[in-house]
Amino acid sequence: VMKKIFLMLVAALMVGTATVNAQVKGGEFILRGGFAANNFKGDNTRGIDMLPSYNFSLDYNKTFYKGAYWNVGVMFGTRGFDVEDWDRKFRAHNFNIPFTVGYKYNLTNNFALDGRFGAFFGVDMAGKYEFDDDDIKIGDIEDYKRCDGGIMLGLGVWYKRVNFEYTFKRGFGEAWDDGPAGAVNHMIRLGYAF
Repeated sequence: VMKKIFLMLVAALMVGTATVNAQVKGGEFILRGGFAANNFKGDNTRGIDMLPSYNFSLDYNKTFYKGAYWNVGVMFGTRGFDVEDWDRKFRAHNFNIPFTVGYKYNLTNNFALDGRFGAFFGVDMAGKYEFDDDDIKIGDIEDYKRCDGGIMLGLGVWYKRVNFEYTFKRGFGEAWDDGPAGAVNHMIRLGYAF
Protein backbone atom coordinates (compact mmCIF):
# COMPACT_ATOMS: atom_id res chain seq x y z
CA VAL A 1 0.00 0.00 0.00
CA MET A 2 2.77 2.46 0.96
CA LYS A 3 4.61 1.65 -2.28
CA LYS A 4 1.49 2.51 -4.32
CA ILE A 5 1.01 5.77 -2.39
CA PHE A 6 4.67 6.69 -2.88
CA LEU A 7 4.48 5.99 -6.64
CA MET A 8 1.29 8.08 -6.93
CA LEU A 9 2.96 10.98 -5.11
CA VAL A 10 6.07 10.77 -7.31
CA ALA A 11 3.93 10.72 -10.48
CA ALA A 12 1.84 13.68 -9.29
CA LEU A 13 4.95 15.68 -8.39
CA MET A 14 6.54 14.91 -11.77
CA VAL A 15 3.42 16.07 -13.63
CA GLY A 16 3.16 19.17 -11.43
CA THR A 17 6.85 19.99 -11.84
CA ALA A 18 6.71 19.53 -15.60
CA THR A 19 3.63 21.75 -15.81
CA VAL A 20 5.20 24.47 -13.67
CA ASN A 21 8.54 24.32 -15.53
CA ALA A 22 6.72 24.69 -18.83
CA GLN A 23 4.65 27.65 -17.64
CA VAL A 24 6.75 29.53 -15.04
CA LYS A 25 7.29 32.55 -17.29
CA GLY A 26 4.53 35.05 -16.57
CA GLY A 27 3.24 33.27 -13.45
CA GLU A 28 3.78 33.73 -9.73
CA PHE A 29 4.51 31.50 -6.75
CA ILE A 30 2.50 32.06 -3.56
CA LEU A 31 3.51 30.88 -0.10
CA ARG A 32 0.48 30.60 2.22
CA GLY A 33 0.00 29.46 5.80
CA GLY A 34 -2.34 29.76 8.72
CA PHE A 35 -5.12 28.34 10.88
CA ALA A 36 -7.31 25.36 9.95
CA ALA A 37 -10.52 24.15 11.59
CA ASN A 38 -11.07 20.45 10.84
CA ASN A 39 -14.14 18.25 11.14
CA PHE A 40 -16.04 15.47 9.36
CA LYS A 41 -19.58 15.61 7.97
CA GLY A 42 -21.81 12.79 6.80
CA ASP A 43 -22.72 9.38 8.21
CA ASN A 44 -21.38 8.39 11.64
CA THR A 45 -20.39 11.94 12.58
CA ARG A 46 -22.95 12.80 15.27
CA GLY A 47 -21.36 14.38 18.34
CA ILE A 48 -17.96 15.19 16.85
CA ASP A 49 -16.51 18.67 17.15
CA MET A 50 -14.05 20.90 15.32
CA LEU A 51 -10.33 20.27 15.79
CA PRO A 52 -8.03 23.31 15.40
CA SER A 53 -4.79 22.85 13.49
CA TYR A 54 -2.51 24.25 10.76
CA ASN A 55 -2.22 24.43 6.97
CA PHE A 56 0.45 25.78 4.62
CA SER A 57 1.10 25.55 0.90
CA LEU A 58 3.25 26.60 -2.01
CA ASP A 59 1.04 27.49 -4.98
CA TYR A 60 1.69 28.55 -8.54
CA ASN A 61 -0.74 30.87 -10.39
CA LYS A 62 -0.63 31.26 -14.18
CA THR A 63 -2.89 33.82 -15.86
CA PHE A 64 -4.36 32.57 -19.12
CA TYR A 65 -6.88 35.31 -20.01
CA LYS A 66 -7.04 38.79 -18.45
CA GLY A 67 -7.73 38.09 -14.72
CA ALA A 68 -8.50 34.37 -15.18
CA TYR A 69 -5.84 31.93 -13.96
CA TRP A 70 -5.18 28.30 -13.12
CA ASN A 71 -3.47 27.25 -9.91
CA VAL A 72 -1.56 24.13 -8.86
CA GLY A 73 0.39 23.54 -5.68
CA VAL A 74 1.54 21.38 -2.80
CA MET A 75 -0.28 21.70 0.50
CA PHE A 76 0.49 20.31 3.96
CA GLY A 77 -2.12 20.26 6.69
CA THR A 78 -4.44 18.07 8.69
CA ARG A 79 -7.82 16.42 8.78
CA GLY A 80 -9.49 15.26 11.95
CA PHE A 81 -12.07 15.73 14.68
CA ASP A 82 -12.52 16.00 18.44
CA VAL A 83 -15.13 14.27 20.63
CA GLU A 84 -14.92 15.94 24.05
CA ASP A 85 -17.77 13.93 25.58
CA TRP A 86 -15.97 10.62 24.91
CA ASP A 87 -12.41 11.97 25.32
CA ARG A 88 -11.50 11.03 21.73
CA LYS A 89 -9.44 12.87 19.14
CA PHE A 90 -8.36 11.99 15.60
CA ARG A 91 -5.71 13.96 13.69
CA ALA A 92 -3.98 12.99 10.44
CA HIS A 93 -1.16 15.07 8.92
CA ASN A 94 -1.46 15.03 5.15
CA PHE A 95 0.00 16.08 1.84
CA ASN A 96 -2.37 17.49 -0.80
CA ILE A 97 -2.13 18.46 -4.45
CA PRO A 98 -4.80 21.05 -5.31
CA PHE A 99 -5.73 22.21 -8.80
CA THR A 100 -8.05 25.20 -9.17
CA VAL A 101 -9.12 27.85 -11.64
CA GLY A 102 -9.96 31.38 -10.55
CA TYR A 103 -10.31 35.03 -11.32
CA LYS A 104 -8.47 38.02 -9.83
CA TYR A 105 -10.29 41.33 -10.13
CA ASN A 106 -8.24 44.51 -9.61
CA LEU A 107 -10.12 47.14 -7.62
CA THR A 108 -7.19 49.61 -7.69
CA ASN A 109 -3.50 49.39 -8.51
CA ASN A 110 -2.85 47.92 -5.04
CA PHE A 111 -6.06 46.08 -4.08
CA ALA A 112 -7.68 43.06 -5.75
CA LEU A 113 -10.35 40.45 -5.03
CA ASP A 114 -9.74 36.80 -5.83
CA GLY A 115 -11.96 33.73 -6.12
CA ARG A 116 -11.10 30.17 -7.18
CA PHE A 117 -12.65 26.72 -7.37
CA GLY A 118 -11.30 23.25 -8.05
CA ALA A 119 -10.32 19.87 -6.67
CA PHE A 120 -7.62 18.24 -4.56
CA PHE A 121 -6.09 14.83 -3.98
CA GLY A 122 -4.63 14.07 -0.55
CA VAL A 123 -2.64 11.39 1.27
CA ASP A 124 -2.33 11.07 5.06
CA MET A 125 1.34 10.67 5.96
CA ALA A 126 1.09 10.33 9.76
CA GLY A 127 -1.29 10.80 12.65
CA LYS A 128 -3.10 9.07 15.49
CA TYR A 129 -6.45 8.33 17.06
CA GLU A 130 -6.52 9.10 20.79
CA PHE A 131 -9.17 7.56 23.02
CA ASP A 132 -9.49 6.28 26.60
CA ASP A 133 -5.90 7.33 27.44
CA ASP A 134 -4.58 5.28 24.53
CA ASP A 135 -3.05 6.27 21.15
CA ILE A 136 -3.36 4.28 17.93
CA LYS A 137 -1.23 5.32 14.95
CA ILE A 138 -3.19 5.62 11.71
CA GLY A 139 -1.12 2.81 10.20
CA ASP A 140 -2.44 0.48 12.92
CA ILE A 141 -6.13 1.33 12.39
CA GLU A 142 -7.80 -1.59 10.65
CA ASP A 143 -9.00 -0.73 7.11
CA TYR A 144 -7.64 2.82 7.40
CA LYS A 145 -7.83 4.71 4.09
CA ARG A 146 -4.98 7.21 3.73
CA CYS A 147 -6.18 8.75 0.45
CA ASP A 148 -8.86 11.39 0.05
CA GLY A 149 -10.08 13.69 -2.68
CA GLY A 150 -12.67 16.37 -3.03
CA ILE A 151 -13.46 19.98 -3.86
CA MET A 152 -12.03 23.27 -2.67
CA LEU A 153 -13.09 26.90 -2.84
CA GLY A 154 -10.97 29.96 -2.05
CA LEU A 155 -11.94 33.62 -1.58
CA GLY A 156 -9.29 36.23 -0.96
CA VAL A 157 -8.19 39.84 -0.84
CA TRP A 158 -4.85 41.11 -2.19
CA TYR A 159 -2.84 44.15 -1.17
CA LYS A 160 0.07 44.38 -3.59
CA ARG A 161 1.78 40.97 -3.13
CA VAL A 162 0.15 40.08 0.22
CA ASN A 163 -2.90 37.81 0.20
CA PHE A 164 -5.48 37.09 2.91
CA GLU A 165 -7.61 34.09 1.99
CA TYR A 166 -10.40 31.88 3.30
CA THR A 167 -10.30 28.37 1.81
CA PHE A 168 -12.92 25.63 2.16
CA LYS A 169 -12.04 21.97 1.48
CA ARG A 170 -14.53 19.09 1.40
CA GLY A 171 -13.26 15.54 1.04
CA PHE A 172 -15.49 12.63 0.11
CA GLY A 173 -13.57 9.56 1.33
CA GLU A 174 -14.17 7.52 4.48
CA ALA A 175 -11.28 7.51 6.94
CA TRP A 176 -11.92 3.83 7.72
CA ASP A 177 -14.75 1.31 7.28
CA ASP A 178 -17.79 2.42 9.28
CA GLY A 179 -15.82 5.52 10.25
CA PRO A 180 -16.50 9.19 9.55
CA ALA A 181 -16.75 10.28 5.94
CA GLY A 182 -16.36 13.71 4.40
CA ALA A 183 -13.42 15.62 5.89
CA VAL A 184 -14.22 19.35 6.11
CA ASN A 185 -11.52 22.01 6.46
CA HIS A 186 -12.00 25.74 6.98
CA MET A 187 -8.69 27.56 6.49
CA ILE A 188 -7.79 31.19 7.15
CA ARG A 189 -4.38 31.87 5.65
CA LEU A 190 -1.95 34.68 4.93
CA GLY A 191 0.10 34.52 1.74
CA TYR A 192 2.85 36.26 -0.16
CA ALA A 193 3.41 36.18 -3.94
CA PHE A 194 6.94 36.19 -5.33
